Amino acid sequence: MNNRDRVLKSLNHEQPDRVPFFYWGVPGFTEKMMKHLGFSDKDQLLEHLDVDFRWVEPNYRGPELLDISGESKRDIWGVEYKLCGHGDLKYWDIAGSPLAGVNDPAVLADYPWPDVSLFDFNSLNRQLDKYSKYATMSAPGYSSPGLYRIIQRLIGRDNFLEVMMYHPKFFGVLVEKVSDFYCDFISSFFEVAGERLDFIRIADDFGDQGGLIVSNDTWQDIIRPVMERFMEVPRKHHVKFYMHSCGAVRKLLPEFISIGADVLDPIQTRAAGMSPEGLKKDFGSMITFCGALDEELLLRKATPARVKEGVKELLDIMAPGGGFFLGPSHKFKVETPVENVIAMYEAAREWKY
Repeated sequence: MNNRDRVLKSLNHEQPDRVPFFYWGVPGFTEKMMKHLGFSDKDQLLEHLDVDFRWVEPNYRGPELLDISGESKRDIWGVEYKLCGHGDLKYWDIAGSPLAGVNDPAVLADYPWPDVSLFDFNSLNRQLDKYSKYATMSAPGYSSPGLYRIIQRLIGRDNFLEVMMYHPKFFGVLVEKVSDFYCDFISSFFEVAGERLDFIRIADDFGDQGGLIVSNDTWQDIIRPVMERFMEVPRKHHVKFYMHSCGAVRKLLPEFISIGADVLDPIQTRAAGMSPEGLKKDFGSMITFCGALDEELLLRKATPARVKEGVKELLDIMAPGGGFFLGPSHKFKVETPVENVIAMYEAAREWKY
């Protein structure tokens, strides 16, 4: 059974030869782990861990986004970032939201919105051919369509709710501009990929640790129509819908399922209502879960032996009957011990259905 077959069998709620493995880490951690193991590229690392998924994305060919100093950059939306922290613990933080304080829809007509000419979609051919035996997915970042996360960066997270509530016409144009770009992006992506891609990753965060951060009306009136629009082209190519949302989103699970989400990631099990037992019992036959191994307390702070125990405890609950891919509950952070991540995958290989 190759990696792709293993994933698709579990997705079909059948038990493969072992539970499928997912990998998700910040670049700094991946670099640290590659150095620890003596590898020169990420593919070597993923092959060593026997990870079943590979990400694909079109090459960016637009203007340079990283400042010559390497300390600041901007994205295709015009959002500015600065490099913060020190030593190995560096991260990109938003330094400028270009539409902060704006609420006039007329301004948006002249804003320099991105378009798909920034990307070379033909570059997908080589990647999809290279990874044909793996389960392929659109990569995090530009290749994972989103809505709220983009708008929050454009207008500023602190302004988000106020703009949505008190300037609905302006907010509506933002929704239209962002969703139009991603619909064009998706169409261009699948003109090349066709049916060779297994999963399209659609990423937004609808919950925090305590509960939902969107109302039912917002979901029904704004978010759901956009999500359904994003999936129109992929469904024609029989591509699966991999939904990413952090936080306590249990109350939205029936909605995710009803719009056709095949997978939910990353399952932050310490968020309200997200216990593995409850999710598996109530929704395990209707959707596949991915992630769920606690990244903050277990992977970052426990011993390798305790990590192995935690993996086996989680798999005992989530893996039987298929419908589960093992991964972290959030990206592996730079401070995560490499030994703990190695222990995670070792324990999963040892576990049996």
